[in-house]
Formats: sequence, C-alpha cells, structure tokens
Amino acid sequence: MSKPLLKSTRPALGGEALLSLGMVLLGGFVVWQGSLVKAASSHAGVGPGLFPTLIGSGMSVIGLVLGWQALNGGWRGMPDDATAQQGADWRAFGLISLAVLLHMVLIGWAGFIVASALLYALIARGFGSTRPARDIVIAVLISVLVFFLFTRGLGLNLPMGWLSRGAPG
Repeated sequence: MSKPLLKSTRPALGGEALLSLGMVLLGGFVVWQGSLVKAASSHAGVGPGLFPTLIGSGMSVIGLVLGWQALNGGWRGMPDDATAQQGADWRAFGLISLAVLLHMVLIGWAGFIVASALLYALIARGFGSTRPARDIVIAVLISVLVFFLFTRGLGLNLPMGWLSRGAPG
C-alpha cells in the first residue's frame, strides 16, 4: 500500500497558481522560439532546436505539476509558518553574483576554461564548500571536459584566452 502525498495545511495561494501558469507559458515560449531556429542538422540529425525544446518542455511539465499542487492545497514541502523561514544568506548571494560577473568579464580575455573554473569554484564556495583546493581541481576538470565536449563534440567555437598562446593553428 503506497503512502498518500502529504498535503500542505496552508490554503492554496493565488500567487502559486499564477507563478505555475507563468512557468507553463514560459516553457511554451521557449519551445516555440526553439522551433523557429532554422539551421542544418548535424551528422547525428540533431539540430539547434533540440535543447530549447527539451528545456521548454521540462519547464512546462514542472509548471503543470506546480499548478496542480497550487490548486490542491498549495505547493508541497513549503513551510507552514513564516517563522520557519531563514533570512537571506547575503554572503552566498554575493559570492555567486561575483562568480557570474567575473565569468562574463573574463571569458573573452582569460578564455572559457579559466573563466568557467573560477565560476564553478566560487559557486561551490557560495554553497558552503570549505575545501577550495578540491573545488578548484574539480572545477578545472569539469571546465576542460565541457570545453572539449562543446568544441570537438558539437563543433562550437569557445574562447581559449591565455591557453591559445602557443596553440597550434
């Protein structure tokens, strides 16, 4: 016998239903815009509209689930009383914002790998990691993997920055 879904004791809020509807509409918009991209498919038959279609469809499905929850007692897993909520973590917000801004500034000059490694490491710190050496190693590995996946696998041009000095070609 399966357990029934836990219903929230909070009353359904109109804001939750509106946000859910907004998510469904935004997902539909992303799918629509992705379908307008006209470009030749790659050798695998996958064109540039695949990812917008997947992401937009996922957003719409999540919006539908949240809308169903909003109309049936409110979103699940939300605190029942306002005192259970914590205050904003401004340090985390600042670190993650700094990471995104630095990435935008550095990607053209330092290159994708350096800028993305810094982005990943700072975001890990913003989420509370206390092991910066491990974070940097993982960030560099992920950045290199993503760089080669996008440049070699998908044929996209990503900036190499400092790493382009002395590179063949």
